[in-house]
Amino acid sequence: MVKQKKSMYWRNLWKSIFASKARFLSIFSIVFLGAAFFAGLRNTPGTMTKTMDAYLDKHNYSDLTYIASLGFSQDDIAAIKDIEGIDKIEYGYQFDALKKTHDQLEGVKVYTSQTFDTKMINHPDLIEGRFPKQSDECVIDNELAKSGTKIGQKIDISNKQGEKSFTVVGIINDVRYIAKTNRGTNSLGDGTNSGFIEILNTDNAFLAMPDELYDLRDEGVLYNQISITVKGAKKENVFTQAYDDFIETLNTKVKSTLSLRMSNLYEKLTRDAQKKLDDAKKEYDKGYKTYTESKNTFDSKILEAKIQLINAKITLADKEMEYIKAQSMASSQAQDMLDTMKKTSDELKKNLEDLKKQLEGYQENPPEKIPHEVIDEVNKTIKEIQDVQTSLKTATSSIDGMFQLNEASIQIQKAKLQIQQNENKLALEELKTNQQLTQAKDKLDKAHSQISEAQDKVNEIPKGKLYTLTNHQNAGLVNYESNKDSISSIADIFPLMFFLVSALVSLTTMTRMVEEQRSQSGTLRALGYSKWDVIKQYIVYVIFATFFACALGIVLGTQFFPRIIYYLYNLMLFQVDAKTLIYSSQAVAFQTFFISVFVTMAATLFVCMSELNLMPAVLMRPKAPKLGKRIVLERITFIWKRLSFNQKVTMRNIFRYKKRFFMSIIGIAGCTALIITGFGVKHSVSAVVDKQYHDVLKYDALVRLDDSISTSEAKKYQKNLLQRDAVNNVEYVLNQSIDILKNKEDLYGTLVVYQSMENISNFVNFKDYKTGKKLVLDDDGVILSAKTAELLDVEVNDTMDIELSGTKYNVKISGIMENYFMNYVYMSQNLYESVTAQDLKVNNAFLTMKKMDQSYKTSLEKYMKEKNYGNLSYINNIGEEFDNQVQSVDLVIIILIVCAGALNFIVLYNLTNINIQERKSEIATIKVLGFRRKEVYDYIFRENVILSIIGSLLGTVFGYLLHRFIIRTVELDVTMFVRSLNFTSYIFAIIITLGFTLFIDFVMRRVLNRVNMVESLKSIE
Repeated sequence: MVKQKKSMYWRNLWKSIFASKARFLSIFSIVFLGAAFFAGLRNTPGTMTKTMDAYLDKHNYSDLTYIASLGFSQDDIAAIKDIEGIDKIEYGYQFDALKKTHDQLEGVKVYTSQTFDTKMINHPDLIEGRFPKQSDECVIDNELAKSGTKIGQKIDISNKQGEKSFTVVGIINDVRYIAKTNRGTNSLGDGTNSGFIEILNTDNAFLAMPDELYDLRDEGVLYNQISITVKGAKKENVFTQAYDDFIETLNTKVKSTLSLRMSNLYEKLTRDAQKKLDDAKKEYDKGYKTYTESKNTFDSKILEAKIQLINAKITLADKEMEYIKAQSMASSQAQDMLDTMKKTSDELKKNLEDLKKQLEGYQENPPEKIPHEVIDEVNKTIKEIQDVQTSLKTATSSIDGMFQLNEASIQIQKAKLQIQQNENKLALEELKTNQQLTQAKDKLDKAHSQISEAQDKVNEIPKGKLYTLTNHQNAGLVNYESNKDSISSIADIFPLMFFLVSALVSLTTMTRMVEEQRSQSGTLRALGYSKWDVIKQYIVYVIFATFFACALGIVLGTQFFPRIIYYLYNLMLFQVDAKTLIYSSQAVAFQTFFISVFVTMAATLFVCMSELNLMPAVLMRPKAPKLGKRIVLERITFIWKRLSFNQKVTMRNIFRYKKRFFMSIIGIAGCTALIITGFGVKHSVSAVVDKQYHDVLKYDALVRLDDSISTSEAKKYQKNLLQRDAVNNVEYVLNQSIDILKNKEDLYGTLVVYQSMENISNFVNFKDYKTGKKLVLDDDGVILSAKTAELLDVEVNDTMDIELSGTKYNVKISGIMENYFMNYVYMSQNLYESVTAQDLKVNNAFLTMKKMDQSYKTSLEKYMKEKNYGNLSYINNIGEEFDNQVQSVDLVIIILIVCAGALNFIVLYNLTNINIQERKSEIATIKVLGFRRKEVYDYIFRENVILSIIGSLLGTVFGYLLHRFIIRTVELDVTMFVRSLNFTSYIFAIIITLGFTLFIDFVMRRVLNRVNMVESLKSIE
């Protein structure tokens, strides 16, 4: 009896499943779709990192790279070789160069290796050809090969150190350059790095290191790059914090060792040079002291001689006055001569007093050293002057008498002559000595200048900089991780909402199923089955409908979504030829099972328990219908009077069953929001090209000059180009790659320096990104692109730091413009020259054409080639290339739209099916009452249409918010998508929702037609 009872129990369970195949399959489909979408997107970031990490490990990606401005010697390398934790160490060169092909120059990064083999660090992925075997052979970047460089072709690379020709023998991808779009910056050319070239170390060091560096360090061999792999690092994922912490221990040891050696090197270089300089300074100070002492001694003696000479002149003047007085009796003119001599005597006495004061000054500071010859000569002159004085005194006695006047006159004249001779002799000696002192001073000044120059050279000895490069400094890996984070952000909200809608509908379905089968539950309880037996049948139903669907969804979703998304990202942005390694998170699997199975099961248990608390007799009777109430619409008599009877019934049914109303509205609104988001993201991405290359950038062609030219020369170019029929307008600019400094990671950007504020507006649309108004250009600050301003978190009138050619500058922000691709900084010529203290040199030109016919293009290209005016690249070609990359993401969007549409269809079908199944008695009753088929269809399906309209309208609000969140999340550092939702996205989503509703209503007509009128007789009432 018990076996028969159990057999009947299970038979009834299977029968209930097969009897409600549509309900079972709808729950199964909803859970499968939700689980696949949820698990697939949640596991995509892990798959991306796992695949990339395996690719990096396969090619021995360098965990740590060190670059030294003064290079690494063999001793430096030996000092770190034995540090514990190093798995492998390699050294070589890395430098910037210009590659010349077909008369075109473009910046490239050059890497060298000792050998090329599979065990080398950063082993290249060979696509075609072979690796270099000779010093004049090279392999090139796959992106360079796409631009026209082929195997067997010769290319010339050059920089400040020299130039060399290489033969291309292979095409490669390199783990250091996984990104297609971001190839880094270059210190040569216009700052843009087009790709990379790899060569051997042998005979190529001269391109990387200047000869002066070898002389400075007194080394025969130097390298400027060291690459290291860390033991055990491959066990960690390169994108995790655990990996960063693991390699940081070794990084600290290596960096401290190399930094200490660089510090010691600087001390050694400066110590030797400074010692020689200090010795030279001592010799100079000693010579300068001797010169000063000699000059002071000579000046003192000269002053003493001049005093003696003046005294002699005074004595002579006195004697002449006496002589004149004696003659005054004989000549009336004697008195005049006497006055003159007296005046002369007074002046000489005054001069004498001044010279005595000067002499006292020298006597207070007696000189220590003076040449003996000079002193002897001055002493001799003094003696002669004294002799003159003695002669003059002797002349006094001769004047006493008139008879001795003639003799006195002869002695006076003789004394005058001797004084004049000694004065001349003293002046000559002073001149000769001053010339000698001047020559000595010149030698001292020259020595001082040489010492100053030597000191400057000592000060210029570089301290040396050590740069550490990890995965956080690799532009490709940073870009890849940024994209992974974008997918993570989408996976946090989009599939969760998707899954919650499916779980909500599944929950609603099971709840209604339990309520619908309450009479069956009551019968089983009356037959002696326990509560657990009754509950168990629903649990088993939930497990079959959700557990297996969830498991299948996790497996298929984890395999499908990560593969297709990784493939599309790889196609669009990256060049990684690696097998996709699926990452499956146990946490994601648990979350999926919890939401789809356990939540549904818990809700089912709750409903079952609330139902089974009633007596079996009560359960066997149908649930009493809800009391009829007046709805809000009935109070609006203006509308209510104009509704037909069927329309009034529909309105009452919609608002009477509020639980069904809200469940239906939320489910439909969620699906509509997902569809709106899908179409909105597609529009936001695809519209970037048209916005950037038609609305923002208005020029037709970009001219790249081989070398930078002055603004005066650019004006000549401009004048000649404007005379061409094809050219409408030209503006020469400086187009330079820069680093925009940020707190954590710097941004890669482009600086455009224009000459004319009026003319540049014809090529670039400077429009405020918030108001849409035209920005006013000035010389006070720069114009910044909107995405860049958001990343820097700056506003108008703030300041920002940019790094140009290794020098940091701080500039003010005058405006923030609408821009969708690349980080642009626009600056006027006056501001540039004021900030950098350099004259502007231009290297690019914006050009608009009168016609874009091929004949005009060909003629202009030929003319520019003949005149060497640069190379033309048309903006529409650049836009098409970017468009091809961006449009590949459309497939991802289409997948999202299809999944959202499928969910929408299943939800509508499920809700409609439940609505019909639980209202069979009502449908049979209205058939008995004489309702025609069309009236029956309208009675049921009109509710679906109204609910779909309300849900769709509500979904537009959810869709707007969801689109806004996702589009901001998936934006890259160099790209700002169109953030507005176009009207067609709303229209398409509403049309799809209503279209599915009408289609389901049409399909479900046959279900209504199968409802037998006898069903109404089964009602107890």
